Amino acid sequence: MHVDPRVLTGRSAPEPQPRILHAGPVSAELDGADLRGIRVAGIELVQRVYVAVRDAPWNTIPATFTSWAINRGEDSFRVEFEARHAHESIDFEWHGRIEGTPDGTIRYELDGVCHGVFAYSKIGFNVHHALVGAIGRPYRARTEAGELRGTLPDEIDPQRIVGTTLSGMFDPYRELAIEVRDGLEAVVSLEGDLLELQDHRNWTDGNFKSYATPLALGFPFDSTDGLRIRQVLTISYRGALPEEAPATVPVIAVGEAIGPLPAVGFGQPSHGQPLTAREAALVAAVRPAHLRVDLVLSDPAALGALERAAKDARATGAGLELAVHANDASGPALDAIADGIRTVGVPVVRVLVYHLRAGFSALGGLTPVAVVALVREHLEAATGPVPFAGGTNQSFGDINRDRPTDPVFMGVCFSISPTVHAADDRSIVENLVGQSEVVRMARTFAAGRPVSVSPVTIATRFGPYPAGPPAPDDLPAAVDVRQLSLLGAAWTAGSLKHLAESGAASVTYYETSGWRGIVERESGSPDSRFPSARGATFPLYHVFADVAAWAGGTVRGTMSSRPLSVEALAVEDARGLHLLVANLEPADGEVDLLGITGDSVLVRTLDYDHAGDAMTSPAAFRARPGDAIAVLDGRVRLRLGPHAVARVDPAG
Repeated sequence: MHVDPRVLTGRSAPEPQPRILHAGPVSAELDGADLRGIRVAGIELVQRVYVAVRDAPWNTIPATFTSWAINRGEDSFRVEFEARHAHESIDFEWHGRIEGTPDGTIRYELDGVCHGVFAYSKIGFNVHHALVGAIGRPYRARTEAGELRGTLPDEIDPQRIVGTTLSGMFDPYRELAIEVRDGLEAVVSLEGDLLELQDHRNWTDGNFKSYATPLALGFPFDSTDGLRIRQVLTISYRGALPEEAPATVPVIAVGEAIGPLPAVGFGQPSHGQPLTAREAALVAAVRPAHLRVDLVLSDPAALGALERAAKDARATGAGLELAVHANDASGPALDAIADGIRTVGVPVVRVLVYHLRAGFSALGGLTPVAVVALVREHLEAATGPVPFAGGTNQSFGDINRDRPTDPVFMGVCFSISPTVHAADDRSIVENLVGQSEVVRMARTFAAGRPVSVSPVTIATRFGPYPAGPPAPDDLPAAVDVRQLSLLGAAWTAGSLKHLAESGAASVTYYETSGWRGIVERESGSPDSRFPSARGATFPLYHVFADVAAWAGGTVRGTMSSRPLSVEALAVEDARGLHLLVANLEPADGEVDLLGITGDSVLVRTLDYDHAGDAMTSPAAFRARPGDAIAVLDGRVRLRLGPHAVARVDPAG
């Protein structure tokens, strides 16, 4: 049967599948020029290894690869290729060689040269250490001053700024050994430079990252014409290997009650047009708690944006989440907004206060206390007693280094995107766990104040972005074609699971309509490279519709034995236990659900076979009865297609 990959991922072709390499007992996946999933005895030693070249503003310069030679044996391998990163003044060329030997050692060599004079923030290796084998685990680092010993923290370590310089978690090192399992160390060492460690959870990445060259040396760096950069990264292990467990069907166990579902809303559409009656009806059906409207007080159009958002809010039954971008000079503009709030007559549910500035900053920070106080002073009488939250319109890392402890902050806010550092399908799935990590951490210093995640988007909104001319099939940087795919739905279900279980008070997802929304505009996509049908409901729409049906229920924790393959959100209400189960893999899979009561459940699946109906006839799809599946000793087995999402409800 022909499968249209656009339904699965939004793209016209599937991502290339990695090659499996073996170095004695160690296996690795070759994904382009990256190594992923480096394992021994089924235990992950390293999540990912790759080379990055980033310009002074931190944009990634993609490589062009040529002259591939790949030789694979049963217990060894050798890979060689040529790579070149060229954009504007940056021109870096290197030869790559990756070798795996029967003793379980992998050696990755970068040997390159700079052509011309340019400023850059990074040229070198990056190593991801997955959270499962890192959080709370002992480490040993060999530095220039001797060996450091410690334990990788459960709390998210802030990326500190000393003056204008970023610093790592501890001194730069030539070798890092992490005891990923009792008695087994994963060892990473580097020749030709030093490594530095950062807690990647600050950007919701699901790992710690070792990288060369240390940012503590100050950046950007300056090249000279002909400058040679050579680094050799070695990955190995120390200790006794446990017996590898046989492969089994993944299991999701339903645990204890946690708390209420967060209030879920959506952003106002960036296309700037009001919702049509049909679009508003579709959005109203998922019962949004709020619509987010950005009010940039330096923009004369801010009041018009408020009026348009109020109209959409009335049409969808939602309140307003005001995202106010202000500074010390915003008093007169705030007075105009206060008058507008009184005039439109739509309830404001919260106010998010951001420091008025433009674009992406690697050195961003917390909303100044004085700005939050100013916004409260001018708006509180108009909004009534609602939370005025401060934080950042970018990533959690901005506020983790400068935490909102002043009582003027009535809440804490930040945004989430899984594509700050990598945008491939596997990376965004790996980064789901980072969402629960940042909310859990934010709650430790919110001291009972609500944590608002706003917005959650797949693509980053302000960067950093890959530099260079766009490819012929590239969409605008803030648009992600996975928005209209089954993968987008599965990822959204995983995101809701992590944010709900970690205690977020409110979450704002995507936009209401358009290619960054949950439904396509009746007028259709402005670009044929975004292959949506006019007025379609994107598959992720149904994730929100399902969760809306369980409003007022209690979230119960779930634990997946294979969280990169399958995850679930569980909600219990007066009718019983409901689940959304997401297959995060691009292939068919099975999962056993444990802790299910009753004799049977009803299962309705959003998958490849039903995606067409879900997008073009949403009411008919949602009215389709579920299939009855027997519960045996509290266990239900589901079979799921690629990136399918199954809704599980009590029978009867």
